[in-house]
Amino acid sequence: MLKLTIEQKKYKDKLVLENININIDQFGIYGVIGKNGQGKTTLFKCILDLEKFTGNCSVNGEKTVLQNVGWVPTEPSIYEELTADEFYDFYANLLDVKINKSDQIFEIPHNQLIREFSTGMKKKTYLNAVFQKEFTIYILDEPFNGLDLEANYLLMNYIRELSKTSIIFISSHILEILYKDCDKIFLLKNKNLFEFGKSEFSEIEKELFLQ
Repeated sequence: MLKLTIEQKKYKDKLVLENININIDQFGIYGVIGKNGQGKTTLFKCILDLEKFTGNCSVNGEKTVLQNVGWVPTEPSIYEELTADEFYDFYANLLDVKINKSDQIFEIPHNQLIREFSTGMKKKTYLNAVFQKEFTIYILDEPFNGLDLEANYLLMNYIRELSKTSIIFISSHILEILYKDCDKIFLLKNKNLFEFGKSEFSEIEKELFLQ
Protein backbone atom coordinates (compact mmCIF):
# COMPACT_ATOMS: atom_id res chain seq x y z
CA MET A 1 0.00 0.00 0.00
CA LEU A 2 2.30 2.77 1.24
CA LYS A 3 5.88 3.01 0.08
CA LEU A 4 8.15 5.84 1.20
CA THR A 5 11.78 6.32 0.22
CA ILE A 6 13.73 9.37 1.35
CA GLU A 7 17.26 9.22 0.05
CA GLN A 8 17.94 12.68 1.42
CA LYS A 9 16.00 15.58 2.88
CA LYS A 10 17.91 18.82 3.37
CA TYR A 11 17.14 22.33 4.52
CA LYS A 12 19.72 24.33 2.58
CA ASP A 13 22.98 22.59 3.52
CA LYS A 14 21.62 20.86 6.62
CA LEU A 15 20.87 17.15 6.17
CA VAL A 16 17.75 16.24 8.17
CA LEU A 17 16.80 12.75 6.96
CA GLU A 18 18.55 10.11 4.88
CA ASN A 19 18.13 6.50 3.84
CA ILE A 20 14.53 6.34 5.07
CA ASN A 21 12.44 3.41 3.86
CA ILE A 22 8.91 2.65 5.03
CA ASN A 23 6.80 -0.10 3.48
CA ILE A 24 3.33 -0.69 4.91
CA ASP A 25 1.15 -3.37 3.36
CA GLN A 26 -1.75 -3.52 5.80
CA PHE A 27 -4.11 -1.18 7.61
CA GLY A 28 -3.33 -0.34 11.22
CA ILE A 29 -1.85 2.17 13.64
CA TYR A 30 1.80 3.13 13.21
CA GLY A 31 3.66 5.25 15.74
CA VAL A 32 6.38 7.77 14.92
CA ILE A 33 8.62 8.89 17.78
CA GLY A 34 11.86 10.78 18.33
CA LYS A 35 13.32 13.56 20.40
CA ASN A 36 12.50 17.13 19.42
CA GLY A 37 14.24 18.18 16.23
CA GLN A 38 14.78 14.67 14.88
CA GLY A 39 12.46 15.20 11.89
CA LYS A 40 9.05 13.74 12.76
CA THR A 41 7.04 16.61 11.27
CA THR A 42 9.44 16.81 8.32
CA LEU A 43 8.84 13.10 7.65
CA PHE A 44 5.09 13.70 7.65
CA LYS A 45 5.42 16.67 5.30
CA CYS A 46 7.45 14.54 2.89
CA ILE A 47 4.64 11.97 2.82
CA LEU A 48 2.16 14.81 2.19
CA ASP A 49 4.29 16.26 -0.63
CA LEU A 50 4.60 19.51 1.33
CA GLU A 51 8.40 19.30 1.33
CA LYS A 52 10.80 18.62 -1.50
CA PHE A 53 13.12 15.67 -0.98
CA THR A 54 15.17 13.15 -2.93
CA GLY A 55 12.98 10.07 -3.12
CA ASN A 56 9.29 9.28 -3.54
CA CYS A 57 6.13 8.33 -1.68
CA SER A 58 3.14 6.45 -3.09
CA VAL A 59 -0.02 4.71 -1.95
CA ASN A 60 -1.23 1.85 -4.11
CA GLY A 61 1.14 3.07 -6.82
CA GLU A 62 -0.10 6.69 -6.83
CA LYS A 63 1.83 9.66 -5.49
CA THR A 64 0.59 10.90 -2.13
CA VAL A 65 -0.75 14.45 -2.01
CA LEU A 66 -2.26 16.54 0.77
CA GLN A 67 -5.78 16.31 -0.67
CA ASN A 68 -5.79 12.52 -0.27
CA VAL A 69 -4.53 12.31 3.31
CA GLY A 70 -6.26 13.18 6.57
CA TRP A 71 -3.68 15.58 8.03
CA VAL A 72 -3.83 16.95 11.57
CA PRO A 73 -0.75 19.06 12.44
CA THR A 74 0.35 19.64 16.03
CA GLU A 75 -1.09 23.16 16.00
CA PRO A 76 -3.79 23.23 13.31
CA SER A 77 -4.53 26.44 11.48
CA ILE A 78 -8.18 27.29 11.90
CA TYR A 79 -10.26 30.31 10.87
CA GLU A 80 -11.19 31.84 14.19
CA GLU A 81 -13.78 34.27 12.81
CA LEU A 82 -15.98 31.34 11.74
CA THR A 83 -18.33 29.33 13.89
CA ALA A 84 -17.67 25.60 14.22
CA ASP A 85 -20.47 24.82 11.75
CA GLU A 86 -19.12 27.34 9.25
CA PHE A 87 -15.65 25.80 9.56
CA TYR A 88 -17.05 22.29 8.95
CA ASP A 89 -18.81 23.58 5.82
CA PHE A 90 -15.65 25.33 4.64
CA TYR A 91 -13.52 22.22 5.17
CA ALA A 92 -16.12 19.96 3.53
CA ASN A 93 -16.09 22.22 0.46
CA LEU A 94 -12.31 21.90 0.29
CA LEU A 95 -12.63 18.11 0.44
CA ASP A 96 -15.71 18.03 -1.81
CA VAL A 97 -17.69 15.86 0.61
CA LYS A 98 -21.19 15.92 2.03
CA ILE A 99 -21.17 16.17 5.79
CA ASN A 100 -23.30 14.72 8.53
CA LYS A 101 -23.04 17.00 11.53
CA SER A 102 -24.76 14.46 13.76
CA ASP A 103 -21.91 12.01 13.17
CA GLN A 104 -18.97 13.73 14.89
CA ILE A 105 -16.58 12.59 17.59
CA PHE A 106 -16.75 15.69 19.76
CA GLU A 107 -19.68 17.85 20.82
CA ILE A 108 -18.85 21.45 20.01
CA PRO A 109 -21.05 24.59 20.30
CA HIS A 110 -22.24 25.00 16.72
CA ASN A 111 -22.83 28.74 16.51
CA GLN A 112 -20.10 30.11 18.77
CA LEU A 113 -17.10 31.81 17.15
CA ILE A 114 -13.99 29.62 17.19
CA ARG A 115 -11.89 32.50 18.57
CA GLU A 116 -13.83 32.11 21.81
CA PHE A 117 -12.82 28.45 22.14
CA SER A 118 -10.08 27.05 24.35
CA THR A 119 -7.05 25.37 22.75
CA GLY A 120 -8.63 21.97 23.33
CA MET A 121 -11.95 23.01 21.76
CA LYS A 122 -10.15 24.32 18.68
CA LYS A 123 -8.33 20.98 18.37
CA LYS A 124 -11.62 19.10 18.67
CA THR A 125 -13.18 21.31 15.99
CA TYR A 126 -10.32 20.65 13.59
CA LEU A 127 -10.44 16.89 14.24
CA ASN A 128 -14.20 16.85 13.62
CA ALA A 129 -13.60 18.61 10.31
CA VAL A 130 -10.86 16.24 9.12
CA PHE A 131 -12.84 13.13 10.03
CA GLN A 132 -15.72 14.22 7.80
CA LYS A 133 -14.05 12.28 5.00
CA GLU A 134 -12.71 8.74 4.89
CA PHE A 135 -9.06 8.58 3.84
CA THR A 136 -6.74 5.66 3.16
CA ILE A 137 -4.09 7.43 5.24
CA TYR A 138 -4.34 9.68 8.27
CA ILE A 139 -1.37 11.53 9.74
CA LEU A 140 -1.91 12.78 13.27
CA ASP A 141 0.99 14.83 14.63
CA GLU A 142 0.69 14.96 18.45
CA PRO A 143 -3.11 14.66 18.27
CA PHE A 144 -3.55 14.32 22.05
CA ASN A 145 -1.95 17.67 22.87
CA GLY A 146 -4.47 20.04 24.43
CA LEU A 147 -7.20 17.42 24.87
CA ASP A 148 -8.66 16.37 28.20
CA LEU A 149 -8.91 12.76 29.40
CA GLU A 150 -12.37 12.14 27.98
CA ALA A 151 -11.44 13.61 24.61
CA ASN A 152 -8.31 11.44 24.45
CA TYR A 153 -10.45 8.40 25.22
CA LEU A 154 -12.97 9.22 22.49
CA LEU A 155 -10.26 10.01 19.96
CA MET A 156 -8.32 6.81 20.60
CA ASN A 157 -11.46 4.69 20.27
CA TYR A 158 -12.24 6.42 16.97
CA ILE A 159 -8.69 5.87 15.71
CA ARG A 160 -8.97 2.15 16.52
CA GLU A 161 -12.08 1.92 14.35
CA LEU A 162 -10.47 3.90 11.52
CA SER A 163 -7.41 1.64 11.58
CA LYS A 164 -9.53 -1.29 10.39
CA THR A 165 -9.77 0.34 6.94
CA SER A 166 -6.96 2.94 6.96
CA ILE A 167 -3.29 3.49 7.72
CA ILE A 168 -2.96 5.77 10.74
CA PHE A 169 0.32 7.50 11.57
CA ILE A 170 0.50 8.96 15.08
CA SER A 171 3.37 10.88 16.64
CA SER A 172 3.28 11.26 20.40
CA HIS A 173 5.59 11.82 23.34
CA ILE A 174 3.34 9.54 25.39
CA LEU A 175 4.93 6.19 24.61
CA GLU A 176 2.41 4.16 26.64
CA ILE A 177 -0.39 5.16 24.25
CA LEU A 178 1.63 3.95 21.28
CA TYR A 179 2.74 0.72 22.96
CA LYS A 180 -0.86 -0.30 23.57
CA ASP A 181 -2.28 0.19 20.08
CA CYS A 182 0.46 0.44 17.44
CA ASP A 183 1.24 -2.38 15.04
CA LYS A 184 4.71 -0.90 14.52
CA ILE A 185 6.64 2.06 15.86
CA PHE A 186 9.17 4.03 13.83
CA LEU A 187 11.94 5.84 15.71
CA LEU A 188 13.72 8.78 14.10
CA LYS A 189 17.22 9.33 15.43
CA ASN A 190 20.35 10.91 13.95
CA LYS A 191 18.71 11.36 10.52
CA ASN A 192 17.84 7.65 10.27
CA LEU A 193 14.76 5.52 10.89
CA PHE A 194 14.51 2.44 13.09
CA GLU A 195 11.52 0.10 12.89
CA PHE A 196 10.13 -1.90 15.81
CA GLY A 197 7.46 -4.60 15.72
CA LYS A 198 5.25 -5.32 18.73
CA SER A 199 7.63 -7.92 20.12
CA GLU A 200 10.44 -5.34 20.06
CA PHE A 201 8.69 -2.42 21.82
CA SER A 202 10.64 -3.12 25.02
CA GLU A 203 13.83 -2.11 23.18
CA ILE A 204 12.58 1.29 22.06
CA GLU A 205 13.43 3.36 25.11
CA LYS A 206 16.94 1.93 25.26
CA GLU A 207 17.53 2.95 21.64
CA LEU A 208 15.76 6.28 22.05
CA PHE A 209 17.88 7.44 24.98
CA LEU A 210 21.14 5.69 24.13
CA GLN A 211 23.85 8.27 23.50
